[in-house]
Amino acid sequence: MPSDAVTTAVPRSTGRPVSIDPDAVAAVALRLFAECGYEQTSMEDIAREAGIGRKSLYRYFSSKAELVWGGMEPVVEASGRVLDSARAAGWADGGILARLRDAAVAGVAVLPDLAVTRGRLRLIAEHPELASRSYESLAPQRERTRAYLVSAGVPEDVAGYLCAALIGATFEAWMQWAAGTDPDPVPYLVAAVGVLRVPETPPHHGMPA
Repeated sequence: MPSDAVTTAVPRSTGRPVSIDPDAVAAVALRLFAECGYEQTSMEDIAREAGIGRKSLYRYFSSKAELVWGGMEPVVEASGRVLDSARAAGWADGGILARLRDAAVAGVAVLPDLAVTRGRLRLIAEHPELASRSYESLAPQRERTRAYLVSAGVPEDVAGYLCAALIGATFEAWMQWAAGTDPDPVPYLVAAVGVLRVPETPPHHGMPA
């Protein structure tokens, strides 16, 4: 377990907060995972160290795996907004990949602490049971991307393949970034989208010329 999995520690609270910051709790959990081991750390340990009640912790996170995979909702929503805007504005020639690239990097700006994200991704890389949740955890992003591609005129089957390739490539980009020390994941995401190609689509599929 890398000792530098989280570079920003969150001090232990001395009392129960009025509201819970899920990212701060996740930072506490990741610090404990780094110090004590993922398997050896319990949800009770996390709640105690974060200064919150166990029931409060379970209201936000149902399991340790969810603590690790948490924080995806703002990323998915930011990416979805980019694609929704592109759909409303129409597409220029070759614009689909540009919009997919914009959507892939949009999530970076909404992550409050990239050190926490790096710690999460390193844990996922080290624990097969966490990595196995990627398909389920990334389902909302996959479905929104597929809907965008189909609305852009890409046939259903091709949209499915392209969507799978995009999710796989960008996930690998995040993992490569997390394994290193570069502060900015954006170049990795741009490179990942850059390997994709959108096949030419016959006009009757509705693809803008």
